[in-house]
Amino acid sequence: MAIELALYKDDKRSISEEIELAELALRGDFETVKKNLYCAFEGCTAKIEYVPSGKRREHFKTWPKNNHTPECDDYFERDPIKRKQKNIATNSVGLSDNHINNVLKGLIRSVEETPEEKEARLKKQRSRKKNKSNTVNTSQNSNDVENVRPTTDNNIEKVGDGQRSPSIRKRHSILFLSENDLNTAVALHEKVVSIWVEKNRAKFLLKNNAKETYLYFEEEFFANSSTNIEQMLRVVKNNLDKGHEIMFDGVGNVEKRDEELCVIITNQKHFRINKFLIPVYVSQSN
Repeated sequence: MAIELALYKDDKRSISEEIELAELALRGDFETVKKNLYCAFEGCTAKIEYVPSGKRREHFKTWPKNNHTPECDDYFERDPIKRKQKNIATNSVGLSDNHINNVLKGLIRSVEETPEEKEARLKKQRSRKKNKSNTVNTSQNSNDVENVRPTTDNNIEKVGDGQRSPSIRKRHSILFLSENDLNTAVALHEKVVSIWVEKNRAKFLLKNNAKETYLYFEEEFFANSSTNIEQMLRVVKNNLDKGHEIMFDGVGNVEKRDEELCVIITNQKHFRINKFLIPVYVSQSN
């Protein structure tokens, strides 16, 4: 059964408040609250994790190795087989421009969809998941699991012909970026509030409530982009300075700089400005 309610607790400030899933991302203190969520069932101390929308809709889930009390409505017994699984390796896999283009199309569609369209899409996803086979292959002696990280790093080998591209996490806001995204390519949607452009370097500041995240466009980006990319970035900056709304949708690698998460963009084909590739956006601005 899905967890729809969690308890926000801060013992130092004597706070104990019930939080519904739908309201969490709208709170100004989102970053603090999401790190201090517990089961709302009286007497249960299981810690609860908030998972943003991505391949699945947003949801609450029980933290690993945190168990509900037997009396709790959300009590379940953990699968001992899953407990034995361990990651034997983390391999990075490069993403093709075509795959990134398809991911961005899906991200933009999901941002624009109506509540009715969203519910219809999620219903179809749940139906597909329900129809999947639950048969376990007992012939495998190992429970080791390979961890695949998608990346836009051009030095990493891309997926070969006929091979399935790795999934890219969709983050519909910087509020949903987390430490789990480090060293992984994510698809991100957010509003731009400031832009800096220099020779072979640019920086966008994204903001939502009190949270800020920087996008970096550096040497690799300029080497992989059009010779006039600096001029195109300056057009975007000028429009922002004039008060035009600039929305960013893009795929980039998540890194940590000055103890803060940031996103690195490596190619002009990997992002959209107000839903358009930057050359198209610039041509329409003239």
